[in-house]
Amino acid sequence: MRDMLKRILFKSDHLEVIGEVIDQKELPSVIEHTQPEWVILSLSFDNGVPAWVDDFMVSHPSVRFMALAADGSKIKLKWLEVHEQELNGLSLNDLIKILESRPASP
Repeated sequence: MRDMLKRILFKSDHLEVIGEVIDQKELPSVIEHTQPEWVILSLSFDNGVPAWVDDFMVSHPSVRFMALAADGSKIKLKWLEVHEQELNGLSLNDLIKILESRPASP
């Protein structure tokens, strides 16, 4: 799933990949410097989004998070306007549409 999503992201005309971080401990610092619209990360084995994400969203409300299960069976979306949303059974096209969408204005 990860490799397929990566190929689609690189081929998309509307999305730009600005980096890949292997060590999640470095992720908050990288996000701080790059100011992305979306951060895509892996769900932990217990299907949880890392705890630091909630605190980070408070100080960076424009950043949205998409956490994917390794097998692609589960996706969790988090951003300040919506606390957490879980989606199941999405296709890669569905993922791209989510990433291309703009957040609703407050």
